[in-house]
Formats: sequence, C-alpha cells, structure tokens
Amino acid sequence: MRKPRIFCPELSSPTHKCTNIKQIHHLAKVLRLKPNDNVELFDGKGTTGNGVAQEITKAHIKFKVDAIKFSKNPHVNFYQAIIPYIKKENLIYSLQKLVELGINSILIYKPELLDQSLAKKDLSKLNFRLEDALISACEQSGCNHIPNIKFFNDIKHCLHSIDKTNYEGLFVLDTIADQFIKANENLKLNEITIITGPESGYSKNEREIMNTLGLKSLKIGHYVMRAETAPVVAISKFHSLLGEF
Repeated sequence: MRKPRIFCPELSSPTHKCTNIKQIHHLAKVLRLKPNDNVELFDGKGTTGNGVAQEITKAHIKFKVDAIKFSKNPHVNFYQAIIPYIKKENLIYSLQKLVELGINSILIYKPELLDQSLAKKDLSKLNFRLEDALISACEQSGCNHIPNIKFFNDIKHCLHSIDKTNYEGLFVLDTIADQFIKANENLKLNEITIITGPESGYSKNEREIMNTLGLKSLKIGHYVMRAETAPVVAISKFHSLLGEF
C-alpha cells in the first residue's frame, strides 16, 4: 500500500503536530492510521520527511519526523497557465491535472463572458477551495512543489502583472488561430505561459487587449476543446516540444 502524503507547511524535525481536521479525519477514519504507522510529509516547496504516528486524537495527530530531504522540481523549464473562472468542479479538475503535469504557476482571471452559474457568486470564497484543491492534488500525485496561484478580476490586470520581458514565451490558445502548437517544434524557450478562454470564448475587448500586446495565437488541435481540457492538453504539447517527456 502506498504511504499516505500529508501537507505540512512548516516541516522540521523532530516532531510535527497535525491539527488540520480534514487531514485528521482522512488519516484516522478513512486510512485507519495507527500508532507507529508511517506517512510522508511535504512542505510544498520541495522538502519532504518521514513521519511516524505517535499520538492520535480527535484534535491532533503527533508525528516523529526524520529523513528530511530536499528535491528539485523535476521539470527543467518554467510553465505557467492563465485560465478563466469556469464552473467550480470543472475548474478543480483542470487544476488537478495541471498539478500532475508539474505546472509552476497558475493565474486565474474573471472573463467578461463569465458562466452564468458564477455571475452572482462571491468568487473569493471559491479561491480558498481552489487553493485546497492544489494541495490535495500534490498529496495524491506525489508532486512536492505546490504551484503559485493568483487571482485577478479581469485579463487586463492579469497580463499587466507579468514581466513584459516574458511576453516572448506567452501564447494565446485560440480556436481561430492559424498555426498549431506543434508548428513550434524548434522552440528555444525556458519559460512558457499559455492563456485559455472560457466555454463562451474570449470577448471582443479581451481579444483587443491581447492583440495590443502583440501576443502570438496558437491552435491546440483540429477540434474545439472544453475550457477545463484546453490548458491541460496545451501544457502537455509544450512539454513534448521542449523535451520534458
């Protein structure tokens, strides 16, 4: 059986006291953790350690911590995805898959053509759920580096937050683009940022903003992909182009 993994933001020896109720319930009730059982602890920044359960209560689980080590991100290049708010479960699915692909950074913007199911909701509450989803995805996938995540009210402020020197490696994924991703097989960049739109597509204003910045548009494939699928496939294709897989 695979050793359970637990996120521990402050990881150091000789002990760690877990007080996260969700983690405690999962370990004690679902996985039936017992004293002297082992778990893998990780801080989301590359450091991992072995935790041996010493004390298990409803309020906390105390671990003895040893074998602490640091591991580098296995991906050579930097990958960033700029994606829109879409339906909650679809967005969480997309984040999970991006984590499994080793994404470094995720910027989420509120599109002008926002799904009506989100139009009247407080998106700040969703943001906390998305941050938890990243941690859970790292726990499950074995990824030791939690991606950076930021949230923006529109695509303009999102793009202006990026260093303009990185625009060379910033690509707009668009169904009306003339060139496919695979046409860039001689790409020589170590930082890639992709932008994808919502189910309803980019608005006219959003297109004008991206055109003004001179961003290059690319097509993922021959068919229109779902909003939650597009960034996952796009990052996979760039991985292949840059020799990550």
